[in-house]
Amino acid sequence: MTDKKMLKTLQVQNFKSILSDTIELGQLNVFIGENGSGKSNLLEALAVMSAAKQERLDIEGLSSKGVRVAKPELTFSSFQGKKPKPQIEIQIEINVVLQSQEQLVPIKSVLETDMTDDAFVKWKDIYEQTKEEQEQQEIFKNALNMSATEDKITLIKTLSEQRRTEKLVCYQPIKNYLIYNLDTKALQGVYFESKKTPLGINGEGLDILLANFSQKEFAQLQEYSYFVNWLDKIVVDTEDLMKFSYLKLGKSTSKLYFKDKFMMKKKNIFSAENANEGILHILFYLALFISHKTPILFAIDNIESHLNPHLCTELTRVIAKLAKKTNKQALITTHNPAILDGLNLNDDDIRLFEIYRTDEGYTKTRRIRLNPETKPVKAKLSELWMRGYLGAISKQF
Repeated sequence: MTDKKMLKTLQVQNFKSILSDTIELGQLNVFIGENGSGKSNLLEALAVMSAAKQERLDIEGLSSKGVRVAKPELTFSSFQGKKPKPQIEIQIEINVVLQSQEQLVPIKSVLETDMTDDAFVKWKDIYEQTKEEQEQQEIFKNALNMSATEDKITLIKTLSEQRRTEKLVCYQPIKNYLIYNLDTKALQGVYFESKKTPLGINGEGLDILLANFSQKEFAQLQEYSYFVNWLDKIVVDTEDLMKFSYLKLGKSTSKLYFKDKFMMKKKNIFSAENANEGILHILFYLALFISHKTPILFAIDNIESHLNPHLCTELTRVIAKLAKKTNKQALITTHNPAILDGLNLNDDDIRLFEIYRTDEGYTKTRRIRLNPETKPVKAKLSELWMRGYLGAISKQF
């Protein structure tokens, strides 16, 4: 692992269907489970913590992270026979380099609200507030212990700046965390809701990101042109002049175009709004992992959407390699068994998890490992999942 800023452990308590759970993460993490098992809740817990560290625990701040915002009574865990708690606790451990040393730093959030009628817009991170007060008291205490000849103001400024620098380094990955859940209309530029840059959580801004790719990044993207057998060339019309040729009758804002190598040369270019959804999804995921401008820690909900199963397998192989090459860490949910066939579970950086509900309804996580003591199984992971050997299937039928 070359990137020191990597999330190692995630602990969640009292958040939606997660009463209490701890997960040890790798670089590429894939979560499978039946519908309603709590996969998205797991991704959202991290997004809530991200919003807390940005001090954006309001509807807009949470929604912009990809969180489905709900009233506190639906956000706190609520199970029969369990007394509800008025707080959500989320803690992570992240690898960072501080003062030239690699350290595993714990970061915690304790979220509560005053439970008024509009309480869902009044969340606060009481742990962060308490921690800041303690840090300030410690800084002033150090200053008071200095001799009269020493510059106390300089010390206060130095210690405060040191704490700010440490927070910047430690909090950066979690602050920039987003949950991507792609929508074809957003990818086409037909609607543009997310203000996130360079990529919106539903796929907005793909054309702008590609237009700002470096030569190295674009060359890397072109290595995977084999994903689309009809693709001749990707064109970004930065001046948006092609719209005057009636190539965007749907009024798309996207400046992305494609050339089809099988069509007549005078009639082989079309806009993103006329492209099939598969190429747009593939381009988005490749750009997300290749670009140095996208977050280093992010989640993808339902990555298989609009993709052929065989394509899913190859995409998974590619993004696993890209994650290592560009130092990205991803949490991915899927319902398509073909995704699993692209995973190399002999690599400890690549991890597969089952998300399930206990008999009491609690969401729990179980890592699926290969047993090195058994003989290699000829069956694919997709087949093992479909046969029920991996769990993560419905048991009621």
